[in-house]
Order: sequence, then structure tokens, then C-alpha cells
Amino acid sequence: MSTSPGEPSDRTVLVIANETCASASVAEEVAYRARGGASVVVVAPALARSRLAHWMSSDLERAQEEAEQRLTESLASLRAAGLEATGYLGDADPLQALDDALRLHRPIEVIISTHPPQRSNWLERQVVRRAREQYAVPITHIVVDVALEGTRTEEDARVRPATAPERRLRLFHRSSYDEAIDIREHGFHDGPAPVGTGAGVLVSDRAGAPSAAGDAVIFEVEVPEATAASFEREPSEDGARRFVVPAELLNRHGPVAVGDWSE
Repeated sequence: MSTSPGEPSDRTVLVIANETCASASVAEEVAYRARGGASVVVVAPALARSRLAHWMSSDLERAQEEAEQRLTESLASLRAAGLEATGYLGDADPLQALDDALRLHRPIEVIISTHPPQRSNWLERQVVRRAREQYAVPITHIVVDVALEGTRTEEDARVRPATAPERRLRLFHRSSYDEAIDIREHGFHDGPAPVGTGAGVLVSDRAGAPSAAGDAVIFEVEVPEATAASFEREPSEDGARRFVVPAELLNRHGPVAVGDWSE
């Protein structure tokens, strides 16, 4: 069984996930982001609401038992990784569950885990985008293919066949020379981005798409395409794909300056 909500922590990472909360991908990402002693709270939006009242009581009870089991497995994985993790079932509406948890725990960061876009009801309802627009806390979106993870788990005891490499997207950031010096020494920093895109680092899939005026130094970063997708914004006038990506994520994969720009 899951634990009850505890007192707010000075450094808490909040995880909002339901059917994907027990996945290895979620555990790995949370372990990375909670490094340094942050506690973890997992909230699974699974409580019944009035719109579910037509369910048979046995179906509702079974659904909640399954949610509890996934939550228990998730907490066990996080604790096995050495993290201080608690969790509970929240409101059936993920945004309401997030709002309730933010008020209770005051986290330093939120992780929202969903199925891939073609199978995610949360993404269809634009839960991640709406959460980022509504709350100032950093929000990371993880896409989990539960079926694929299950297949890989079953193959753990055997030699795995060669699989196609994860698709990666090459993104470019165009900076001034002074900014480039700072990026080279300290990495990217979140900053103001164009209206309607939120804070982060503006990158594009074309090296020539402008993001700074005057002479520019171009940095290149390769990130998993599935990860970049949740940060995509409206394309530029020339059709280039644009993304506003958290600096911390970009720094995990780069950056690499394009060409020799040093004096």
C-alpha cells in the first residue's frame, strides 16, 4: 500500500503519473533529478469523480487496486535507488491532482509522465502544456512506452536482439559571442523566450534560424526526439521547427560549438 501525504519538504520532486508511474524510465529520470538529497512524492491521479459514478462498484474498486499496485511498485523502485519516496492516489483530473499536490508539497520540480502521443489521453487534453502555462515551477515531461518496456523486461534473461537506435534530433542555438563564452564555461541558462513560449533556451532544427542579433556563435545539441517533442512551439516564418527547452536538459546532451569561433 502507498504512504499518506507527508509534511512539505525543503527540496521535493513531485511526480504526476498514473499507468506509467511504475516504469523503469520514470524511476531513472526521478533518480537523476532528485540527486543531492531531494525527497520524492509520487501522485497517481486515480480517485473516482462524479463522472465515473456510472461504473460498477467492482470495476471501480479493481481500477483503484491496480493504481495502488502500480504506485507501490513505483515507490519500491525509487526507494531501491536510495531515494526518500512517498506517494498516494490523487484526483482523477491530473491538473487538479497537480494543483492539490503543489499546494501541499511546494516542490522544486514537477515530472509528468505520459504514454506516447498517439495513446495518451493526457496529451490529447494538453495537460502538460496547460500545466506549464499555469505554474511557474519547472515541469519535465517524460514519454513512456509501457508495452516496449514490458517487452524489454521479459528479454532481460536472454540475449537481446539488435534494436533500432533511439531517434535523436539535432538542435541549434544561436548566441552572441559574449553569451557563447558563458555557455562554454557554464552551460546553457534558462532565460526569457518569445511571447507565448515560456522560459527556457530557444533552439531550432536549422542552424540558420535566428535566435540572437548580430554576429553569432552556433551551438549544436542532439536530444532524443521524443523528449524534444513536448517542448516544441510554433514554427518560425521560414518553417523551421522551434523548441523552448529547459537548460538543464540541454546541458545533459551538450552543448557543442559549431566550427572554430575562438579568437
